Amino acid sequence: MTAIAVQTGLSRTGVFDICKRHETGGVKALRDAVGRRKLGEFRMLTAEQEREVQQLIRDQTPDQIKLPYALWSRGAVAELIADRFGIRVPVRTMGTYLKRWGFTPQKPIRRAYEQSPTAVKHWMDTAYPEIAARAKKEGAD
Repeated sequence: MTAIAVQTGLSRTGVFDICKRHETGGVKALRDAVGRRKLGEFRMLTAEQEREVQQLIRDQTPDQIKLPYALWSRGAVAELIADRFGIRVPVRTMGTYLKRWGFTPQKPIRRAYEQSPTAVKHWMDTAYPEIAARAKKEGAD
């Protein structure tokens, strides 16, 4: 058995199992069962639904679609799918879909490198109140 294992690159246990299968079932027992899924088999979304979700992610932000998120996350996309198609996708599975679609996780920078605390304070104290007052006067959000 060891010599066969070395020649074939299999483990001794693997060679033993193959010999045992041949002994009990003959040559037919040596054929492996097809174990791979067909492309798209057992997916929760159809190809058309996947394309629609991908397009929405690329073209819009969650708040534009009336979702309570500022950025796309696995949870936000799962909620979008639940709202649009009535399909509940677990967050972990949503990560698999996003990876398959070519979307990668991004971490936002905690704070802009060029941010000037004095300029921010000035904007918050003077410019922002003017903008907010004008928006309120015009009935804008």
